[in-house]
Amino acid sequence: MVSVKSRLIFLFLITNLIAGFTATGSNPVADMPSWIGGLPSGAPPLTLGKLRELKKAARPKGKDAKQ
Repeated sequence: MVSVKSRLIFLFLITNLIAGFTATGSNPVADMPSWIGGLPSGAPPLTLGKLRELKKAARPKGKDAKQ
């Protein structure tokens, strides 16, 4: 009889194998629906500079923020 641990390992390996085939190389945030936190349907594509600006704006500011 196959143990539960062996079944879980097998399931883990198979799901990772299947997930590996689904990579499209696109921006995952752009592919997410807006209600989950993705971009709205009419949003322009984000550039690397715009992403840096958004990350900088999202960082905590003030004396207690780590630099």
